[in-house]
Amino acid sequence: MNWIISVSIICIVLALVFSWQEYRRTDRRRLFWRLLAVWLAVAALGCIALPVTYNGTTQTAAQTTNAVLLTDGFNTDDINSSDSVFTTDASIKKRYKKSILLGSLEELRNHKPAFTGVRILGYGLTANELELLSNSPIGYRPPKRPAGLQSISWPATLKTGESLLVQGIFQNNEEKPVKFLFKGLNTVLDSIILPATKTTSFQLSTVPKPTGRVVYQLLALAGNDTLAVEDLPVQIEPTSPLKVLMLNAAPNFETRFLKNWLGENGYAVASRSVISKDKISEEYTNLDKLNLQKLSAGVLDRFDVVLGDLSALKSLTAAEGALLKQQVTQKGLGVIVRADSSDKAASWLQRDFPVTTVAVKEQPLVQLILQGQTRKTAKLGIDAAYINYRNNTQSLATDAQRHELAGIALAGAGKVILTTLNHTYSWLLAGNKTDYAALWSLLISKSARKLPPLQSWHIASALPSENEQVRLVLQSPVPPQDVIINGQKIAPEQSAAIPYEWNFSYWPHKTGWQVANSGNGPSFWWYNYTKTGWRSLNQLKRIAETSTFAAVQQKKVAVTKQIQQKIKIEVPKLIFYLLLLASCTFLWIERKFIS
Repeated sequence: MNWIISVSIICIVLALVFSWQEYRRTDRRRLFWRLLAVWLAVAALGCIALPVTYNGTTQTAAQTTNAVLLTDGFNTDDINSSDSVFTTDASIKKRYKKSILLGSLEELRNHKPAFTGVRILGYGLTANELELLSNSPIGYRPPKRPAGLQSISWPATLKTGESLLVQGIFQNNEEKPVKFLFKGLNTVLDSIILPATKTTSFQLSTVPKPTGRVVYQLLALAGNDTLAVEDLPVQIEPTSPLKVLMLNAAPNFETRFLKNWLGENGYAVASRSVISKDKISEEYTNLDKLNLQKLSAGVLDRFDVVLGDLSALKSLTAAEGALLKQQVTQKGLGVIVRADSSDKAASWLQRDFPVTTVAVKEQPLVQLILQGQTRKTAKLGIDAAYINYRNNTQSLATDAQRHELAGIALAGAGKVILTTLNHTYSWLLAGNKTDYAALWSLLISKSARKLPPLQSWHIASALPSENEQVRLVLQSPVPPQDVIINGQKIAPEQSAAIPYEWNFSYWPHKTGWQVANSGNGPSFWWYNYTKTGWRSLNQLKRIAETSTFAAVQQKKVAVTKQIQQKIKIEVPKLIFYLLLLASCTFLWIERKFIS
């Protein structure tokens, strides 16, 4: 500052002295231009002695200081020696001692000086953990897919007598085969051996005997090594007594044995058989007597399933046939049709089930494969009449050659099943109650009228675990009142897109079965897994969630920012040298040649 003041004073003194000398000259011509040249020369001299600057802006790249966050599955080769390495897992801290152990991800977000980005190594973080890093650019490259279970599915709820089917895909990186055991109540229910070093799909099944909430186990064994022990929770609900109306063209062994079996197993049965042209026989089991001489809407409303011969259903009056079709298509009544040698007149009941009959000398004996079961039934005599497959139908029973013997199709709100099996009673004559029950339980449960529940719960979080946020969804026509989850009242949040859907967020602090209650509605149970459960599936889930989150964050925030920075820019000295030279040259020429 003293230098600037000194130079300024000297320049002012010089300017005044030189101006006085020019002013004292006798020749007053061009006085203004001479004074201007003097001041410009002195000013140029001062600017040469002093730094002359002006304010400006420049584009500079923001300095990037990224943090490296280690999660399980990381590779040490991906870490640079200059990286600031952190982790929230104590076991990772022991493995990589140079890392800094954090109590939570909030410490990383609030770190001083702040990091401009986070590079995640390993299998990544859960969706809840990633939300804590929502303001930072995330760098992530997914690691190699972990070995083990790649997918798994099984029904969360079953009815008594239904088959429990477990399906999945397993990636075996071991040099030896892996054996899967499906266990329940300390008993091996099913097993399968998967080949070494392959990715293979598998299927296990059983028919649960107990009712209520049951936890089965899935074990993966490689020799003497146990690769995984996973819980398979299932709720088995007792079957409510279904009401079955049987319409028979004539009494026969098939309908007689079926009516008796239905009655013995708690079904309410009403049977109508045509004995002669004007005579009808009626029988009732577990049901009060009705008037079945003529079918009416009131009669059909009381039943869940109508089971009859094709000829008996075709022989209904026009009014009864129209009423039956209305009950099926509009009110969800189920129909099971047993194909027979009735006339070829078309009927809406057989529209989706074209049947091909093969001429054979002897009745074929075949083993059946029922939907949802892997094992084959005992041999059964059939009529060699096969249902032609169509895209809008679903097979329920086939033989070993995949000939369809029972199929189902939608008919408006209801379902229609057609079967060509007319001799299933031979199983009961041979003492084979298991296959007989499996077949008819399947056909009846698939076709029965389904009443929509007043409330419907489901879990939106896959494989919920302890101390992780779980999202529950309730579909209800009215706002839920007093929703209690494990004794804790939870406030609902109405979905913006679906007005009858309500969301609940809950943080369970224990494993095992959890319960939610809404007003007077039925209790909803779900299972909460341990942190170590379903390890490979959770790793795959974290990889997917972290990859998606990183991609979204990269779009929101650029990893390298260009910023505007204000700086002082110095004027080049050459300008002032030229100005000084021009001013002095003018004064010299003016005095030497023009005076």
